[in-house]
Amino acid sequence: MNRRPNHPPEQKGRPRRRRRGPGNDRGRSEAEVSKKAPPVLKKYGVVFFDDHAQAKDEVLKLTELKSTVDQLNIVIKAEGSMDDPELTAHGRVYAGDAWHLIHRRRVDEGWYNDMHE
Repeated sequence: MNRRPNHPPEQKGRPRRRRRGPGNDRGRSEAEVSKKAPPVLKKYGVVFFDDHAQAKDEVLKLTELKSTVDQLNIVIKAEGSMDDPELTAHGRVYAGDAWHLIHRRRVDEGWYNDMHE
């Protein structure tokens, strides 16, 4: 008897998934199923400066604004560090022309008037 050798089939395309019917969840308990928490809405504020020195001179203003919002965005038109600890203590720092343009557009569109995730 001449039989052909049994070679594994070549996989073409995507691998096949086994479908499991109801009751075949292999011991998965209901405690493992996590429900998505509702989104937390935050109030954002923004303040603009021309350079880092000007922003650092306005620390009292930043402290006051920080207390009125959940997150204060400090936007500096000049290029520079966005990790300056003197400024990041009051909010998130965005530095550079591109960030300045983005946040100006948000102000123009009324983005800062609404609550966001």
